[in-house]
Amino acid sequence: MISHLAAFLALAVLSIASLAGQNDNYPFSIDSEKTPNGHRIVARNAGPAPVSVKVSIVDSQYIATDRQFPLYVVVPPGGGTLYLGNIRPAMEGVGYTFRTQYTWTLGDFNASQAPDALYRLPYRDGSTFRIGQSPGGPITTHTRPDSQFAVDIPMPEGTPVLAARAGTVIYTEANQVYGAQVPDMLGKANEVRIQHIDGTMATYAHLAHGGVFVYAGQRVETGQQIGLAGSTGYSSGPHLHFAVQTVRRNGDKIETVSLPFQFYVGNPALAFSPQFGMLATADYAKPGSAPRMESPVQIASNAQPTSPAPPPATGVAVTIHPDVLSFYDKLKRRADDLAGYAWFGAVFGVLLLILHKNRQAAKRRQRARSLREPTLRDGPW
Repeated sequence: MISHLAAFLALAVLSIASLAGQNDNYPFSIDSEKTPNGHRIVARNAGPAPVSVKVSIVDSQYIATDRQFPLYVVVPPGGGTLYLGNIRPAMEGVGYTFRTQYTWTLGDFNASQAPDALYRLPYRDGSTFRIGQSPGGPITTHTRPDSQFAVDIPMPEGTPVLAARAGTVIYTEANQVYGAQVPDMLGKANEVRIQHIDGTMATYAHLAHGGVFVYAGQRVETGQQIGLAGSTGYSSGPHLHFAVQTVRRNGDKIETVSLPFQFYVGNPALAFSPQFGMLATADYAKPGSAPRMESPVQIASNAQPTSPAPPPATGVAVTIHPDVLSFYDKLKRRADDLAGYAWFGAVFGVLLLILHKNRQAAKRRQRARSLREPTLRDGPW
């Protein structure tokens, strides 16, 4: 009887809560399982990517644990089960309560980009596209850690998108249909994420509806087509958003961050860092040549939409390169100066013409009066 009463008093009240379970369709979960001595926290990852997770115990009373919380772990892929910790009553015969919270993100927070990592241009050989929003250029939407080093490449809807580096597809979103620069479209872009051998990931976003050609768990090679460019999600027009990312522990947070990277062209490879205004041709059959820079005037006339970010409260934001503005101001001042000179010259010319006409008229009148005067002769009439 006493043992049954002790067991009753030791009953735990608990709940599991995910505060930031991104990628809702990814097969990852954290569960609490009953054990003879209490409970254990279990992580299950049935997907193809490692998952970085932070697990916290909150609102607890009268518990003891076999490890320190919060707990930061990487749960390996492939359907395995990882036991994260055991929870038991701190005192025998006394009830205990606890609540579990966890946040998680795809990727391994131990991963770092290989120093010799290079990425081919993510479009077909022979194609040339301009690099749009990119590090060091005008920035309108790439303001968060996960997009700081991302690039936007404007390209027509339906342009084939190729894998920039070999790896395993770890996530796809293919159900989105629409795109617009409205808050409801945030986080609703079709995309493909590929994990590389060094643990970093490449994200290819805003793919067209029906424009995802790969599946999670598939192995892809460099240059293999993975989809079609589009404008789904928070976007004002067709373009490819490309970023290289990893996961980092930042204080008590786990977050996805973008990394600097280099494209390459040619054979042998010529590496270069993407810059705003570059015209980059995908040519891998002969020695590479550095992409040329498009002039500011061309960039302004060929302006294309940038990748998604929270929109302004009202109006439409248009980004113009500072050099374009400077050129425009100089041209306007020169035109204003010429217009002023032309006006002064025109007025002065009209005045000269009037004076000339008046002088000619006066001479004609003078000659007319001279002809009408009598002629004086010598001698009598």
